[in-house]
Amino acid sequence: MVIYFLLFPMIAMIYLMTLLLRQKAQIQKTIFCVLTFGTLGFISASRASSAGTDVTLYENIFKSINYGISAESNWGYVIYNKLIGSVFGYTGHEITAANSVLITILIGIFIWKVAEHYFVATFLYISLFYYATSFNISRQFIAMGLVLVAISFALDKKVMPWFILTVLATLFHATAIVAFPVYWLTKVHWDVKKTLSIFPITIFASFIFDAILNIFVRFFPHYEMYITGTQFNISDQGQGRVVLVKIFILLILFTLFLFYKKSYALISECHQSLIALTTVGLSIGIVFYNNILLNRIEMFYSILSIVFIPIAIDYISLKFKQKDAVRLMLTIGILLITLVPYYIQVSGNYSGILPYVIQQ
Repeated sequence: MVIYFLLFPMIAMIYLMTLLLRQKAQIQKTIFCVLTFGTLGFISASRASSAGTDVTLYENIFKSINYGISAESNWGYVIYNKLIGSVFGYTGHEITAANSVLITILIGIFIWKVAEHYFVATFLYISLFYYATSFNISRQFIAMGLVLVAISFALDKKVMPWFILTVLATLFHATAIVAFPVYWLTKVHWDVKKTLSIFPITIFASFIFDAILNIFVRFFPHYEMYITGTQFNISDQGQGRVVLVKIFILLILFTLFLFYKKSYALISECHQSLIALTTVGLSIGIVFYNNILLNRIEMFYSILSIVFIPIAIDYISLKFKQKDAVRLMLTIGILLITLVPYYIQVSGNYSGILPYVIQQ
């Protein structure tokens, strides 16, 4: 269990080292992302199949695909598995290592492109339990990584890269289809009222959810398992507790709105879009907290909390005379608070990541 807590001093030391190099800010950011996500990828890739509830399943699917006996329908993932198998072999662990490396590369690229406070974003990626969750639902996390990089292009108004990456994500995991509205959501001129309207829209959607779900399952029948509950496992448990984390992030959102109710235009257009996209994830995660499928879907948006929180801290601190001191106190306070649910989740072995054993 210790290794999961050593991640925080590790990234702190890497961050301090990059600052001591006294390079340009972008170079420091690049060095930090390469070293940090390289290390995170190595730790994830080196784990045995016992570290994570879904690892053995993914390794068996990988072997069955390469033996030509798999019924896997996401052909993007099939091609990817065959490519890994043809290059590295298919004893099983190859796909665990490949998935781990690919996920950390994609998340690292997103943070490098979008996060202004990249150390805080990386800290939150770990403390909000996304890194540990990636040990299990690897295929979805690859899709999420592709969607996050796609979002970075959508924020830059680059349509083709956004579209190609989003389509590619759906070829790995069909739930990535929920990311298609992203580009149009980034084109909305958001204000406080429009952003808050996401919540009543989500509540309304909860009343017609069954009809929407039936349509979705008609096109993607293998996702019916999330309705029947046959695939409920450790990585899906504890949602009643996890929703408290989302409520905490929601309080940060409401605090931001309170300070900028009449001056929302002072928030940059890019940040307004990120705030709105994060709100989509929070609203789905809270309204549908006990629905397995929706908990998987909302992660495509709620993972943006890792960049939203430092953005909110920045804007809130600007409302104070001692803005630098307030920013520092808020950052330290929020990061420490996120360590509480992180400790509960790790020590409770929510995702079956204990014990961490190195692959022999």
